[in-house]
Amino acid sequence: MEYLLDQVVVELHRARSWLSDPLVFTQTAVIGSIVFVFLLGLYNYFLHPIAHIKGPFLAAVTPISLIRSVAGHRLNNDIKALHHKYGHVVRIAPNELSFSSERALKDIHNPGTDSHHYTKRGTSEDLILRFVFGANNILLVDEGEDHKRLRGALQPAFTAKAMRDQQDITHYHVQKTVERLLEAAMDPSQTISLTKELNKLVWGNVGNLAFGEPATLEQLEHHEKAKDLHAQIAPILEFFQYLNGNPILGRAARGLVGISRKVFGLSGNILGKDQLRRHIASQQGQKNFLTAILGAKESTGLSFDEIHSNMLLLLMGGYDSSAASLSAIFYHLLREPQQYKRIQSELHHAYSSVNDITCNSLLSQPILNACINESLRLVPPFNGHGSHRVTTSGTMIDGVWVPAGTLISADFYSLHRDPSCWAFPDEYRPERWLKEHQGPGTPFENDVRTAWRPFSLGPRVCVGREMALQSIRLAVAKIVYTFDMTLANRDFVWDRDAGSHYMWHDFDIAVTVAKA
Repeated sequence: MEYLLDQVVVELHRARSWLSDPLVFTQTAVIGSIVFVFLLGLYNYFLHPIAHIKGPFLAAVTPISLIRSVAGHRLNNDIKALHHKYGHVVRIAPNELSFSSERALKDIHNPGTDSHHYTKRGTSEDLILRFVFGANNILLVDEGEDHKRLRGALQPAFTAKAMRDQQDITHYHVQKTVERLLEAAMDPSQTISLTKELNKLVWGNVGNLAFGEPATLEQLEHHEKAKDLHAQIAPILEFFQYLNGNPILGRAARGLVGISRKVFGLSGNILGKDQLRRHIASQQGQKNFLTAILGAKESTGLSFDEIHSNMLLLLMGGYDSSAASLSAIFYHLLREPQQYKRIQSELHHAYSSVNDITCNSLLSQPILNACINESLRLVPPFNGHGSHRVTTSGTMIDGVWVPAGTLISADFYSLHRDPSCWAFPDEYRPERWLKEHQGPGTPFENDVRTAWRPFSLGPRVCVGREMALQSIRLAVAKIVYTFDMTLANRDFVWDRDAGSHYMWHDFDIAVTVAKA
């Protein structure tokens, strides 16, 4: 026994001398790390529960390829390319699958009684909750009672009556934009950023719809800076999401993100809590998103932090989706100027004056709505990868068995450009949405129009989609009715040059403007 103890002491002395030698310690640590990474890669490629799903070699063994796509702002393009090569289900990271079929979209986003198979915990959205919002909102909680409670609180803000009550606000902000463009039209040779004008329109309108007064340009500047910061840290969030598969490393990653929110204070610069309290105190007699939510506060048990988180989501999400969609719509119309002229002719025929245009009457303008739908097909506002889930138990998705603990997503961009769903999938063909082009013998008779899901579907369908479409239709109609425009930066190609991670960025539609 004494001999064994002596041997233990000797080995401890050797270990201490090894640890005291920096060179030996470093070499051992490096070699150990290399061996660990190599063995982990072998496990991921050959033994992982989703090893049988096809995908690129690098994606199977490491998250580097996905992180690279996010960092390079090529996420939409890269995932679409993978689906084109490997099919409707592809392994895009060691523990992540992307689907691009209508059936998978329904299985994931409208699972009915099977919603217990999925959770948002452990996803990048869960990390964004910690980085930006700090409290639950309708986007970031799991399906279930909490989601129903939050959706029930927001729903009164988007009823048909609420939309009618808000139309004058949208008319006001569109008219202000028309007036600014009229000034630009005084010099038809002048090039302006249509994107910036549309951004101002949407930001002011969404803020006014939300709080009863326009959001300020200073707030918009803070929001744009927050988007730029998010674009920079998105690869880090992607890596942290990968670490979430490990209980210890995942907890450390979530803690770091929570600390970062307090350091950067993003939400406070866009909508501070004191600012929200002032808005609440001034709501007497007003009708807007906030009053609707406050009216449901008692019945739904909303806390102040939840009100703040959801109002911040409505402001940021409502702006990002509508602003990107408007720029994309005008991009496509100006790349195909005959489509711009078709809308203009339709509107001039239907209305004797721009002041006659109403939100409700625009619903019956087929060419206008076809052009909007087609742009939303080619450029859906958000990336499906940014709304993914983690399976909590084994489940079937579009006939594929997916084990518990797997990250899954349905990619809207890939689905909207799937050749099995659409004729000429990568081309701007608004006529596919017109009834006379949908019958037997037409090029678009086999289009699967139910695969058009720019606002998702099921319990997660965008609660403000009709309000957003109402504002988009009015803005496009009044601008096209009033102006002739020419695309100034024709060397910009959206599919090639616009950046994408979880949302669109790095786009700017430059135009020259003349009075129609």
